[in-house]
Amino acid sequence: MNSKENNNLLVSVCITSYKRVRELKRCLDSIDSRFPSKFEIVISEDNSPLSSEIKKMVLNYVKSSEYNIRFNTNTKNLGYDRNLKKLINLAKGKYIIFMSDDDMFINNSLDKIFNFLEIHNKDFVFSPFVFQDGLFKRKYNNDIEIKKGNNSAAKYLYDAILFSGLIFKRKLISKISAERFVNTNYFQIYLSLFMLYNYGGYYLDIQLVKCIGDGENAYGNTELSQKNHLLANRDSIYSNLEFHKGLIKAIKIFDNDFDTKIFDKFQKEYSLRIYTGLSSARRIGINAFEKYWEKANSLDIELNWIAKLYYYSLKFLGNQISNLLFYLPKRFLIILRRYMRG
Repeated sequence: MNSKENNNLLVSVCITSYKRVRELKRCLDSIDSRFPSKFEIVISEDNSPLSSEIKKMVLNYVKSSEYNIRFNTNTKNLGYDRNLKKLINLAKGKYIIFMSDDDMFINNSLDKIFNFLEIHNKDFVFSPFVFQDGLFKRKYNNDIEIKKGNNSAAKYLYDAILFSGLIFKRKLISKISAERFVNTNYFQIYLSLFMLYNYGGYYLDIQLVKCIGDGENAYGNTELSQKNHLLANRDSIYSNLEFHKGLIKAIKIFDNDFDTKIFDKFQKEYSLRIYTGLSSARRIGINAFEKYWEKANSLDIELNWIAKLYYYSLKFLGNQISNLLFYLPKRFLIILRRYMRG
């Protein structure tokens, strides 16, 4: 499926698709631009049980759209990481903007991004996203030119966890294989670390993505993925810990490839941030809390004294007192460090 071919494209908007018809339609409807010749939309559907319905919806969308849309259905299920690589292979634009099928673009944001990319020759760009409740993430106080190197890769690692809205110069990542990342669900972490370490990046303070995330969760459920009910059940307090196994693996692969020490810095940050998960588990009850702590300690990561201080405080003092002691100061520290980077 290929309409309105253009071989001189600035951007490929690359959308992952799996078993979400309504959500993908909503994502497509959120794409608005006055300059259709500057970009293409590339969709890679990962051989889900709803492949035919998704294809039918996209075909109908193409009929009434002025945009160049290319649709791919994988002949077999590739999984998240390989499907992301498939999109890179399919893309023709100078830049790639990744997008999940259950997120949306913010009104009038794409043309602002296109204008920036045309004027500024940046290799890796990211911008803020917002949740439906109005909470912003990946947000700094102004545009930031990010120098290449180990420190930058470590500082901005968490900003690549959500892949929606990450922007890469395509030729710089086109030869990176996803094979070592199958079932990690964090291929974009390696891509982002690769760019930040080798080329640097740019934080652009333009709101691009609204994170909805309401589609049926495919992680841990697909044909390729290792069946994992905790990955599949995002309502479980232990789900994030299962995802963190893949995150840890992706960072360690990068350290091994480039002889860096990013994981050492990540461990410290992880220990600082683990309070939220521990506190949520403690609210459920002491048994859930102890199980969460046990699972956290089973990860291939060393929790430092800060995490242990959280644990003992929550265990013996409970949430109310511990929140006064840690939660607000921790949030202030994280926010302060973010704004100091700007």
